[in-house]
Amino acid sequence: MLLGVMSDSHDNVWAIRRAAEELKRRGVGLVLHAGDWVAPFSARALREALGEGIRVVGVWGNNEGERPYFLEMARKYGVEIAGEAAELEAGGRRIALYHGTSPVLLRALVESGLYDLVVYGHTHQAAIERRGRTLVVNPGEVCGCLTGRSTAAVVDLAKLEAELLFLT
Repeated sequence: MLLGVMSDSHDNVWAIRRAAEELKRRGVGLVLHAGDWVAPFSARALREALGEGIRVVGVWGNNEGERPYFLEMARKYGVEIAGEAAELEAGGRRIALYHGTSPVLLRALVESGLYDLVVYGHTHQAAIERRGRTLVVNPGEVCGCLTGRSTAAVVDLAKLEAELLFLT
């Protein structure tokens, strides 16, 4: 199973659509968003670009302001918002999803040994590394607003390998 990973879209609808189109083209079955969507229309843009049939699970970042309305819109468009963090299983792998605001909590997730994959964002800096048996992926920023690079990632859950995607 291929997993799409994105974070820090910050309302850049063009970049959200571009990332979704590339993830869909690569055949992902699940997309994880590690937060900082910002406005509710970001969930709509992602769903519209992905189409139906691809599950989307996201968490809150530190920039989401209108959370009740965001949840309403996310439900309407079939986007699951798990709250501050999520645990899920996909492709036989245990996955943790967290925005990454607290380095202490992020380190605890990575070093716990509970997860095959830990996905985070927040720093806007793409990083793929292995910590023990855990693959740790920060897909960078979809928005491209801090680094000038719009990025996302694809994770092959069977191989437990990740590839960074440069979208601009």
